Amino acid sequence: MKAAFRVRLAFAIFKVFPHGGVARDLRKLVAACLVRGHRVRVYAMVWEGDDLPGAEVVLLPCRGLRSHVRQRKFAGRVAREHRRNRDDLLIGMNKMPGLDVYFAADSCFEDKARTQRPWAYRLTPRYRHFAAFERAVFEESASTRILTIAPAQADVFRRIYQTPRHRLHALPPGIERDRAAGDANVSHEVRAEFGIGHDGAMLLFVGSGFVKKGLARLLTAVADLPSEVRETVTLVVAGQDAAGRFVRQARALGIAGRVRFAGGRDDVPALLAAADALALPALDEAAGMVILEAAIAGTPVLATENCGYAHFIAEHDTGVVTPCPFDQRRFDADLLRLLTAPQRAQWAHNGRRLAKDERLYAMPQRAAELLGGFASPQQVLAFIAFDYRATDPRYRDLVPLALACRSRGVAVRVYACAERSTEEVPKLLPESPSHELSSANGAVAEQIDLCRVAVSAMTLQGQRARFRRWVIASLGNRSRWQIVDFDRPGGIASALGVEDFDLPPGTGAAPATPDTGRDLTRDHLGWADKVVFCLFGGDLVEQGIERLLLALGKLPVALKANCAVLALGALAPQFRTALTVLELADQTAIVDDGSMAWADALAAADVFVSLPYGEAANGWVFDAMSFGCAVLTHGGVTEAEMVIEADAGIVLDAPFQHRHCERAVVDVMNSDEQRLRWQEHAAGYGSEPARHGRADALAERLLVHVSQGGNDSDQLAA
Repeated sequence: MKAAFRVRLAFAIFKVFPHGGVARDLRKLVAACLVRGHRVRVYAMVWEGDDLPGAEVVLLPCRGLRSHVRQRKFAGRVAREHRRNRDDLLIGMNKMPGLDVYFAADSCFEDKARTQRPWAYRLTPRYRHFAAFERAVFEESASTRILTIAPAQADVFRRIYQTPRHRLHALPPGIERDRAAGDANVSHEVRAEFGIGHDGAMLLFVGSGFVKKGLARLLTAVADLPSEVRETVTLVVAGQDAAGRFVRQARALGIAGRVRFAGGRDDVPALLAAADALALPALDEAAGMVILEAAIAGTPVLATENCGYAHFIAEHDTGVVTPCPFDQRRFDADLLRLLTAPQRAQWAHNGRRLAKDERLYAMPQRAAELLGGFASPQQVLAFIAFDYRATDPRYRDLVPLALACRSRGVAVRVYACAERSTEEVPKLLPESPSHELSSANGAVAEQIDLCRVAVSAMTLQGQRARFRRWVIASLGNRSRWQIVDFDRPGGIASALGVEDFDLPPGTGAAPATPDTGRDLTRDHLGWADKVVFCLFGGDLVEQGIERLLLALGKLPVALKANCAVLALGALAPQFRTALTVLELADQTAIVDDGSMAWADALAAADVFVSLPYGEAANGWVFDAMSFGCAVLTHGGVTEAEMVIEADAGIVLDAPFQHRHCERAVVDVMNSDEQRLRWQEHAAGYGSEPARHGRADALAERLLVHVSQGGNDSDQLAA
């Protein structure tokens, strides 16, 4: 890993106060940047609370009767200070013009203005101010990079502003580790402070901004609890905000004696450990960090679906998620369930288990890494993949190579055609079986910058030409970019001047055969006792699916009933009709939407098939062998030599003859003993460590190639 490049980072924030969520994020980001050796300056309009050790804080107070007037003046002062101090990067914790990077702690203002406000609101000066500040960050023609903190954020901003994907960078959560720590003695003291005994239930609400976070909804729900439950519940409200209207609401609802307003607190971990449940019925919440903090503390959670991190609660079963649009009666019922359901112990257990996931704590480090990369004048690799699909053999090296370059401190951006490529950012990672997805792989997606270019033309050739012209124009400073064209004939190995047999065939460490994944996938498809043939491709016809189907269609009835086909890739409708004609429709699955991980498909397969038209390389052959699949291919496939060497399947003579393929399929189906022997040989061949590490070898050669001035830009322009 290269040493971190020391840069001058400047953060801009309207207001810092002790219990504000954005201020907490700022402190974590600054600390992580200081650890990496960067110099940090913070511009703030208002500062309340402790200093930031190691960082320079520059106060820029502004006067004005309205907040938006003060914010507009502050943005102007920040811009002048930024130019005067020559900061390398200006990062906004709030939306404003002139930012290099925006940390998206807030949800989309324009979306709320359209859906939660009357139309007349959009005529006010306040609306015009906030809309202009947001548009300056997110509009399609802007250059600001955005760090998003919840999965749904990017979708909303792109829907409103058409923000290019390559400017949006997803961050993992950034929980402080002390949130998972609990002390029984401290918990007892906290409960005693609020007059809660052993038989009482402590319901916790945490957050500054009582209106936005839905305190009125929660008070109504507490009042509507059955009397025998309500009389045991004490609602503790912790947060720095004006409480007057909510005190009056509690009094009007007749529950004033059941509510304690605790003000802003520094002992949130103790509150979480003492609580029996936490509720966050937010009207609008970009992330909702507190619901994750409560979960890992073992406190069951109730949250509205619009909280950015609510999906963690649903996925890991640590509480209840109320759907949107919000319905008070549904929320009332969910609160009663939260407090009384027999699953409470399981919710708490699941939350404490979730606390072991390292991804929950990684936000500051990942953000600091990105910021250093944005400010550094490092070279950037532009990978060109017009037809990108994760299962296309042409692009098998793309993601592992991108990650290997990334681990060496080199930034990577992938350009794909939006109309031709259906893959989204989460699919740009080497999937492992879903049941054993590692924390390392889970953070991979954010490390690759994907730009899906929308171009159209009457012909495919014209579309390719427009795509390439767009890429060349978008690269701007060409001296900073090195172009690697995966669409070049011969692929990446040809571009680097090396032959495939000079490189290890496997991309990474040898996988263990995932037997659990095999059973799960086959049971899901209803193929527990069938012989499963598997193909991968961008275009499945190019990979020979028609050849396989014709051969299977001629099998005797008994053998045909015992086979199945699992194919990941695109198949034209006219070829799908052949499934019905060949009586294979009920035992063929074509997955073209990226919904199945490639490793799950290989785990479920008995035989991997690669029967392309003409000579070709197919890196999936070795991956299939590593997973213990027998292989059916022909001599025109580069990897056929490995199959012969390992005695791991059948290699048909080239040129291809269909009668030989029909005979091979019969041999595969007829002999369970031979098929199992091939699978054993394949797994043994693929388990050899010396045959892995292709991605690292390619990365080393690529970086040498780049350092010597190698660049595919001329070919791309042509």
